[in-house]
Order: sequence, then C-alpha cells, then structure tokens
Amino acid sequence: MRQLPPLSDPSYGFAPTPFGECCIAFSNDGICALTFPETRESALRDLEQRFPETDFRQNNEKAIRLVRNIFEKTDKPRLNPIGTEFQLSIWNALQRIPAGKTTTYALIAEAIGRSKAVRAVGTAIGANPIAFLIPCHRVIRTDGSLGGFRWGLECKKAMLEWEKK
Repeated sequence: MRQLPPLSDPSYGFAPTPFGECCIAFSNDGICALTFPETRESALRDLEQRFPETDFRQNNEKAIRLVRNIFEKTDKPRLNPIGTEFQLSIWNALQRIPAGKTTTYALIAEAIGRSKAVRAVGTAIGANPIAFLIPCHRVIRTDGSLGGFRWGLECKKAMLEWEKK
C-alpha cells in the first residue's frame, strides 16, 4: 500500500445536500473526500479504507458550513485530492468540464494525451474521492448513455439536472 501524505487537523462530518446526506472529510489542506453513502457506517468504513493511518475527528458544524457554501454556489472550496499521478491528471481534467455539460470517457483520455487508456481513465474516474466537486458525474458513455456512478444513477441524473438550473 502506498504511503499517504499526512493531513493537518483531519475532520469529517455529515450534512444535507440536494442529493441526500453526504459525508465530507477535510483538513487544513482542503477537502479530501465527499461521498454520498447509503449509511453513515459505510461512509466511515470508506474513510478508514482511503486514509488508514488518519485519525479523523467528527465536526458536523464545519461540515454543514462547508456543504452549505458548496451547494449555495457561494464558494469554490480548496480541494486536496489524494491519488496517483495518473488519477490526479484525470481528476484535473474532470474539473475543466463546465457545469451543466457532459463529456465522454474517450474524450477525457484524449484530453490527457492517453487516447488508448479509456478503461484506465474509467477506473480513475470511479476512484474519484471528491464527488460533485471533482465532477465525475459529468462523464457519460460515447453512445450517450449515462454509464455508471458510484452513488447510483438517480444521484447522477439529479446532479446533472441540478447543474442546469
């Protein structure tokens, strides 16, 4: 297992969003995870798997404040995605997709200069730790179908519709 960089004052919390309750993890370095789990327990298991050596403390008050700013579109928070160099290149490409627009896995692969790596691109997109803010929901299949989404297709549809408002 790869060594993760230490997080400064790591915290997490739960907060309501237009797409259901989220779990958000953050530190002084920025947001490192945003998920839409089925249960709080599954969210905590996910954090433990992603950050095995990190001792997060719960701070729902700050989580609610951060999430409110995100979904009221008043603030572009600082992100701290943690991944491989390849994953980070994919996640950076995702952040260049305009809100309300979609692109394909193949076009993301082309955008990073790896047009033959569509499957690897899909895997990196699926590993995105910061849902919505790193907009993996904006990626669809070449045939125009939605494809998959870790948090469910209904959530993906809702995010795409919400961004068009």
